[in-house]
Amino acid sequence: MIVSRAGNFALGVAIARIVAPKEFGVFAIALVVHTVVVNISDFGVSAALIRDDAERVPSGAPTVVTISLVASVALGGLVALLSGTLARSLSSPAAATPIAIMALNLPLAGLTAVPSAILRREFRMDRIFVADFANLAVSSVVVIVLALHGLGALALAWSWVAGQLATTLILLAYRPGRFWPGWKRAEARRLLDFGLPIVGSNLLALLVLNVDYIVVGHVLGARALGLYMLAFNISGWASNVFGTVIRSVSLPAFSRLRLEGADMPEQFLKALRLVTGVTVPVCLIIGGLARPAVEAIYGAKWQPAASALVGLSVLGAGRILIELAGDYLVALGRTRSVLIALIPWLAALAATLILVARPYGIAGVGAGQAVVVLLIVAPVYAVLLRGTGVRVWATLRALAPGVAWALAAAVTAHFVASAVGSAFAGALLGSIAGVLVAAIPFGPFLLRKRGALLVRLSRKTAPSSPQPAGSVARS
Repeated sequence: MIVSRAGNFALGVAIARIVAPKEFGVFAIALVVHTVVVNISDFGVSAALIRDDAERVPSGAPTVVTISLVASVALGGLVALLSGTLARSLSSPAAATPIAIMALNLPLAGLTAVPSAILRREFRMDRIFVADFANLAVSSVVVIVLALHGLGALALAWSWVAGQLATTLILLAYRPGRFWPGWKRAEARRLLDFGLPIVGSNLLALLVLNVDYIVVGHVLGARALGLYMLAFNISGWASNVFGTVIRSVSLPAFSRLRLEGADMPEQFLKALRLVTGVTVPVCLIIGGLARPAVEAIYGAKWQPAASALVGLSVLGAGRILIELAGDYLVALGRTRSVLIALIPWLAALAATLILVARPYGIAGVGAGQAVVVLLIVAPVYAVLLRGTGVRVWATLRALAPGVAWALAAAVTAHFVASAVGSAFAGALLGSIAGVLVAAIPFGPFLLRKRGALLVRLSRKTAPSSPQPAGSVARS
């Protein structure tokens, strides 16, 4: 995942220097439509294969194939037909053609629903890596070639289709997860009962993650949307690396622990403690280095995006922890709880952003995101987790050390960067200082690991005692 995201980062830097902010804004509108539709295209039924017992997977997989294919083809055709209407309703008529192009992704994604679920269930991240890397390689070549020929937003749209095609072909080439379409009414009823709340959750989650694009584009215009989109993408660096890695294994891991009869509240707190300590410092350091990082990496024309990045870095940290909690609830079969949690999030966020967008610009939108996730979303999830046996006080204790060190690291990074005149040097030195501070609580752990490694090495290199003549060493 680090290789994949580093490649995406480098590609984003290259494209940002070729494509104008307005073209990014047009593509952002198309991406909103695509992201919303693609995440509901299998009706959530593929997640059941990750959670089911091994004996039940072959029975349900053919029905999952049928539901995924029919739904994705139908939705893809509908999006293509309504592309013009969707673009006008989002105040960006120029996005109509990119929306129609990206509708081709839906049937391709539908074909991969079962193979992806089976690979995640079996923890075959090596094969998922190959598919993701092929997506990156193909889409990179396509977008750079087309962008250099002046296609702008169309270059970005066609690159997504080309990358998804490469991923689909590779995933279908793997034997595990290759099932033919089939239909069992009882399985369909069971799968939809489990999956439809996930569809509702995905839809609401995507609205939560994209309502800011809609508000910014409608209120502030395409240029501001392009700047905000860049800031949002930067704030998601940690989520795109760590969050994706965590989500790749969290649902199957929690599901397996549940089947083995583990103490689930304790397992969740262990996961929360580790994830907080590793990911939250990275997110807040990005916020602390907002201005020098944006200028050094993307150029001076993108510097206004830094004003939104501080608040969005808090959102990035919150998203990782909320997604972990969501996977825990899904593993316990509480898909409706995840759906319920998103309703107040969406309502509070939409109201807040509408109020702050015009008077405070993208900086106010970023700050509004942080306020909502801290004051609305976190308490709601605390209540839902308490219903599974995870106590609120225990959750706060698990969060406190990682959050405290993250704040210290972010403040250190900001002051070090502010003391340096050059944006590039400030971003580099500030990030090093922040990481060093964030690594302090891991010092005793690393020392213990170093000591254990030295002991093992000394045992391997120690000369063996001579054996008496005629004796036989025990195995």
